[in-house]
Amino acid sequence: MRLVFTASLLLFAFLSLGLAQPVPWPSGERLTYQLSWQGVNVGKFYLSADPIEGGWKFRGRLEPQGVAAAAGYGLEAESQVGPDFYADTFWRNLTEPFKGTTRLSFARVEDGGSSAKITEPGKTYGWRTPIEQVLDELSLIYYARLRPEVRQVNLVDYPKLAQGSLEVAKNGDLSVYRFAREGLLVEVWYRHDPRRTPVKIVFGRDFGRLEGNLVESR
Repeated sequence: MRLVFTASLLLFAFLSLGLAQPVPWPSGERLTYQLSWQGVNVGKFYLSADPIEGGWKFRGRLEPQGVAAAAGYGLEAESQVGPDFYADTFWRNLTEPFKGTTRLSFARVEDGGSSAKITEPGKTYGWRTPIEQVLDELSLIYYARLRPEVRQVNLVDYPKLAQGSLEVAKNGDLSVYRFAREGLLVEVWYRHDPRRTPVKIVFGRDFGRLEGNLVESR
């Protein structure tokens, strides 16, 4: 009885402290990618994963180089997920020359569902859905690392929520997860190692195709 009571107490403490379930990536992981746009080098993309109370925070940031830096390109995003690894909040700032900055922000709402707000130069709009199990382009990378069996996903996008299936294929010793719907493309290539390291990431929209190849991990 004492053993059962002790185990129950430990489980309660584990849940009460909001400790995250085991994941294949290390706490504080930092990944660096060489990023190209339509085949032209645009700089380094830094991806990080840090534990927070009850979940994880993922951040992505472009360090523009060369022509991209001179033109004023910018890209930064942050995703926070809860114990279920779906997005609680997400924001992304994309800065393009001659267009300015487009900001996309997303959050689960208290009375159920989730909503997003999009602010472009000269206009603001948004959407709301009763669906709570939503991912974004950052949390999707980690969700598929943790749960490689995932196939149906809902992704934050604009002008509305993107829904559909992940296409999964093998390419040598890599697994390729691809989501392509209504002008949105997210593609992640995972190495078959214990961490399921994402060695290549691709984001595509009307601004073109951004492709990142892993150059450093720590």
